[in-house]
Amino acid sequence: MALLEARGLTKRYGGVTALDGLDLSIEAGDVVGVMGPNGAGKSTLLKTLLGEVRPDSGDVLLDGKSVLGWPTHKIAQHGVALANQVPRPFTRLTVEQNVHVGTLARGDRLREVDVLELCGLADKAKRPAGSLGLLDLKRLELARALSLHPRVLFLDEVGAGLVAHETEQMIDIVRKVHAEGVALMVVEHVETVIRELAQRVIVIDWGKVVAAGTPDEVAADPVVRSIYLGEGSATSRTHERHRQHATDAPLLELTGVSARYGKAVALDDVTLRVQPGEVVSVLGANGAGKTTMTRVITGLLPAASGEVRMGGELVNALPPHKRITRGVACCPEGRKIFADLTVYDNLMLGGYTVDKVHRLARADELCTLFPILADRREQLAGTMSGGQQQLLAMARALMSNPRLLILDEASLGLSPVAVDTVYEAIATIRDQGLSVLLIEQNAHRSLAIADHAYVLDRGRVTYEGPAHTLDDPQRLSEAYFGVAH
Repeated sequence: MALLEARGLTKRYGGVTALDGLDLSIEAGDVVGVMGPNGAGKSTLLKTLLGEVRPDSGDVLLDGKSVLGWPTHKIAQHGVALANQVPRPFTRLTVEQNVHVGTLARGDRLREVDVLELCGLADKAKRPAGSLGLLDLKRLELARALSLHPRVLFLDEVGAGLVAHETEQMIDIVRKVHAEGVALMVVEHVETVIRELAQRVIVIDWGKVVAAGTPDEVAADPVVRSIYLGEGSATSRTHERHRQHATDAPLLELTGVSARYGKAVALDDVTLRVQPGEVVSVLGANGAGKTTMTRVITGLLPAASGEVRMGGELVNALPPHKRITRGVACCPEGRKIFADLTVYDNLMLGGYTVDKVHRLARADELCTLFPILADRREQLAGTMSGGQQQLLAMARALMSNPRLLILDEASLGLSPVAVDTVYEAIATIRDQGLSVLLIEQNAHRSLAIADHAYVLDRGRVTYEGPAHTLDDPQRLSEAYFGVAH
């Protein structure tokens, strides 16, 4: 009998299937790794197993008994706990008081000292949780989960935001936890964590298990590599692409940029530039820092250090709406269209920085560029397909007539046919002379169209150079998954 088992879990949100008949079992003493790209269903799986989400069909069994309908606290009391990706302690309480809160559910305070010792926090027991650095906050999050005396512990992105030596320390602590007899399910994007901890790994995509095996078997699986690296496209450059020396200032330049979410370092000393007429690809696995880079460039997240320049002008102090007037526009991850407005109204809102006459003319130009939008001008945007919505989001960003378009995960969540359509549109934009910063998880498609490439790994640039030099599968895998130094 499995300790914890999921049978045929299916969960839909509207027309999106987050879990699709998913099966999973965790035996006593297991360390199971769970991987998958953005939108694969990992968060929904965690929430369903913890009782936070009720599946549309399927069952969750603990010790062979169904726990569907159980409140979350009852599931926790029966031995299932979670250490969250983002620690949320009671900042004004001490470390030991935070752990004590968890023990109240079990009525046993005797193991508090053991838990703190295990997690390397015994010498910080009297310190306020709000005074801890990120590594110690991660340790405290783990200690709070362990205070429930779980038999199964879910670890959600235990390596997120940590630098290499901190990740190694967390891995050592997790090994000690497992040695205490706790079964683990490790949901992780950092390949090193999965490789070091997991005995077996499942990879999910579109809510289904698409691969399973040892870490080495999964890493070599062509389906997994296709999911993470994507496929090539017909919109490839027809010439070898080398960055030319330019006398003009870059359209965009980051110099030594770092960014944080609280105490978590999301970008660490990143330097990048986009020259006029270039398509620059920024690649990296989930959690590498790609979207954070977009937020820093657009002004939604202030840089902790370093400089952001547009056209040679320092823009660190400029708010987001002012940066658009410098010729840089962004199509955000997830499209963020106004679903209850028409296609045409969405376009009009994208041109709020230009006068009405130019706005109307620009909308007509973009409807010519993207004929599907012309055909659906009066259709509610939320009723269009995902690929059509992505084209609308791109067109809306182009309404300000930028010199540089930032595309954040343009292919995310789209079918292969829709991805083809989107990349054909990117090629059209490129051929009109517009510079593009293509922030993507789909490596092969992005590299096929790009001039220059950067690879991010845990917030740091691990590769910079001509895009065509990453066409080699081995070199791409090393740069993308952080295998090579």
